[in-house]
Amino acid sequence: MLPHRFATRPVGALLFLALPFPLAIFACAGETPPARSTSALRGGRTPTGGATTSLGDSALEPAAVEASKSEDWPKAEKLYRELGRRQPRNADAKRGLGVALLRQQKNDEAVPALEDSLRLADNAHTRMDLASAFGALGRYPSALPHLRKAVQMIPREPAPWTQLADALVKVEKAEGAAETLRESRKACSACAADDGWNHVTDDVARAFGTKADKQAASGDAAGARKSIDLAVGLRPDLPETHLVLGKVARAEGNKKAAATAYRKAVEGLPDAKAEPGAVARLELATLLLDDGGGAEAKKLAEQVVAARGENGAALDTLGRACDATRNTDCARQAYGKLVKLPAGDPKGKEALEHARVRMKELKSRKR
Repeated sequence: MLPHRFATRPVGALLFLALPFPLAIFACAGETPPARSTSALRGGRTPTGGATTSLGDSALEPAAVEASKSEDWPKAEKLYRELGRRQPRNADAKRGLGVALLRQQKNDEAVPALEDSLRLADNAHTRMDLASAFGALGRYPSALPHLRKAVQMIPREPAPWTQLADALVKVEKAEGAAETLRESRKACSACAADDGWNHVTDDVARAFGTKADKQAASGDAAGARKSIDLAVGLRPDLPETHLVLGKVARAEGNKKAAATAYRKAVEGLPDAKAEPGAVARLELATLLLDDGGGAEAKKLAEQVVAARGENGAALDTLGRACDATRNTDCARQAYGKLVKLPAGDPKGKEALEHARVRMKELKSRKR
């Protein structure tokens, strides 16, 4: 199998092309895998250990292919290494060795083996293998030229576009990743249905959303708008994108657009216990309180309190929503729980002071 995209997790957990590695070796330039020899495999068994050197040349390559198909990478390494020794001009042997090393996380050794293969025969999939080895070593800049070349060689396949976009994100070139994904949509009709491509597109959109969120928080409204527009362009229906879009629109003073974005975020983030789902509900509730929507705000805050327990931000929002609907018992309970929260709860000084003032007012009113 061929590594499909970069990841910080071990190489064995990478995504791979659907085409099995032993066949994928020969996928370019009209190559076909060598015919299997029953005599070479000695009754169907792949030779191991010391039997490697005793195999004839015609038997060695089929045995190496068989080991790769079985994902017996140590055995494949031995067989391809011996094949390369006997046939130093065999590019497939070099690549087979490189992939076997890569799958065993021997990335330092995989790089020169794959580079040797490329010197003998240029192959898009070998370049992608080499890029994966560089990525596993954290050498993403070294991977980029190989991935750009692979995209040129096989523009209709999702894998090189996916790896290139992912590598660009890794070197903090999100704009380049976005442009790569836009180009891929024109050249690669299969990309939109590919799981790996879609996963990377989501990652790039989230990267822009995170950037926009930070820019909005720092007061960079223009930068936030540019970043969130790029995120929406990549993934218009991603709930996390709508969440940040709501924040940006609110910072711009467009409450109507902010409310629309927050509602879409809430719809797409049904889990009120998870941070994004909770934030979407509380952001929308706060916005509604400014526009007379106390009843809906109360419902949203109650969802977060029910899911996350006695949370400072949720209790503050609930208390204000109860005040807006003139539900004094509800407000008294929310504020009472808020002021009793442990000191480490991130409820904020303003929220705590407001809760204390309201508790005094409600207590005196009860009398």
